[in-house]
Amino acid sequence: MSSDKLMRLSFALKSPSKVIIEFGMDDGRLLKKLIEQDHDINLDTNTSSVTYIGIELDRKQFEAAESLMKNDKNVILLNASFEQILPMFPDGSIDQILDVLPDPAYIDRTNQNSWQSFYKVVYAKLKPAGLLRLVTEITDDLLEPVSDEAYNTWVQWLSQIFRSLGFTIRDSMDGPPAEYSTRCLTQFRGDAERIRMITLDLVKDKNE
Repeated sequence: MSSDKLMRLSFALKSPSKVIIEFGMDDGRLLKKLIEQDHDINLDTNTSSVTYIGIELDRKQFEAAESLMKNDKNVILLNASFEQILPMFPDGSIDQILDVLPDPAYIDRTNQNSWQSFYKVVYAKLKPAGLLRLVTEITDDLLEPVSDEAYNTWVQWLSQIFRSLGFTIRDSMDGPPAEYSTRCLTQFRGDAERIRMITLDLVKDKNE
């Protein structure tokens, strides 16, 4: 990470502006939409100044995002792993985190022990009443349509994991927000029976 970006990040965290982060921003099209419309991840209009931070590990996608947002002043784009970046933030410093279709290493059952530890860190970095919006998906091992029973069981399991980490589930919605657009969301929406998605709004206790 360049020294210029480190300085901007440090300044943003010391300023009174709201901090909104997207993990795995891909080519940046969703983050760009939020910036252009001055929206937070709920798609509500911001009432205070905002610093948007996009994190993407894939170099090609990062460069596409950087080109897309090269003229935007209130955004910091980082080509790194969010596991590397997140510890740089003080506890209680982030207002909102958006995590759309995270890599299986950060959400699948088989990797539960490792990603639970990661989301404990996420919880610590959020401000009291801060929001983590998670959009993720379930597929059948044999690539058959996912039944309602399997889907509901999976949602209950996922919800319980995040409750055990301290989060309150403020909202749960089948599928992603209609206004959200990314490369993968476009692809997955075309196979809605075999790839079923959920949006969870996870909130940190306001008293912490």
